[in-house]
Amino acid sequence: MKIKNTPKSGFTLLELMIGAAILIFAISGLIAAYTGCFALNESAGNLTIASNHIQCVMEEIRDRNIIDNITQEDWTAWAAADPPAGGGCNTLGNETVQVSYPSGIIIDPLRILVTITWSERGRVKNIQAVNLLTER
Repeated sequence: MKIKNTPKSGFTLLELMIGAAILIFAISGLIAAYTGCFALNESAGNLTIASNHIQCVMEEIRDRNIIDNITQEDWTAWAAADPPAGGGCNTLGNETVQVSYPSGIIIDPLRILVTITWSERGRVKNIQAVNLLTER
């Protein structure tokens, strides 16, 4: 009796290695995208916190409404102090709050520039807001 030579079914070792390499390449791309999303999420959260701190400082400036009370204040110290004596704005890494008056302190309306600077993943980030204030 004759036995027929039938081709063996299955994958060779080379085919399995190529398939595994393609799978590893695809998974590493997904992991890189996933960690990138975490970094973007952290950055967006920090930007939101910094925007809230600018709003906090601007509202305190608006509430004072007298130019001498505004220009004489050390806003960096005020922002770092906890409420009710300050704004409690130093929650980001190495956060600083700077308030400057680009057009001088005697002009009405007073031009106010608030800058928030912080560290994020070894890089310095900042956000600025400009406002005009006149005495009521």
